[in-house]
Amino acid sequence: MEIRKGPHSYLISLLLFLFHSETAGHPLGKRPCEMQAYRIWDINQKTFYLRNNQLVAGYLQGPNTKLEEKIDVVPIEPHALFLGIQGGKLCLACVKSGDEIKLQLEPVNITDLSKNKEEDKRFTFIRSDNGLTTSFESAACPGWFLCTALEADQPVSLTNTPKEALRVTKFYFQQDQ
Repeated sequence: MEIRKGPHSYLISLLLFLFHSETAGHPLGKRPCEMQAYRIWDINQKTFYLRNNQLVAGYLQGPNTKLEEKIDVVPIEPHALFLGIQGGKLCLACVKSGDEIKLQLEPVNITDLSKNKEEDKRFTFIRSDNGLTTSFESAACPGWFLCTALEADQPVSLTNTPKEALRVTKFYFQQDQ
């Protein structure tokens, strides 16, 4: 049997080499976690900050602007991601407690999470972009969205009524420079 070399054989060889080089160092299902920092603020201009180990949203001005928490993101699928703060050392989680569903911060390294582990699903959020704004739905609790209260300096939480006037579920989400 004769092997013919066509005009694209070198290109195919190069692509196969590059693909092998990219995947050879990573076991199947594993990928290097690239954490990215984002700024987040709701449509009423409230930014996130940490107060007494709780994530709250408020108006930070002057010297208080340095309290703003950047959101650490590890994308796991085109629209699914893990969210954290404090350099990815505290992760946002959707937790069911009896009939109650709440948002809590858990001391977990964001880069240790895996999309393939059922126990890590509580850390997964689905990002939906609508024009200039973004909303975040819990993957563990479908229909529950990340939200802020209308009042300043209130905890960031979850709501299952995203159209409710008392909750803000639309955010500006911008990669930190």
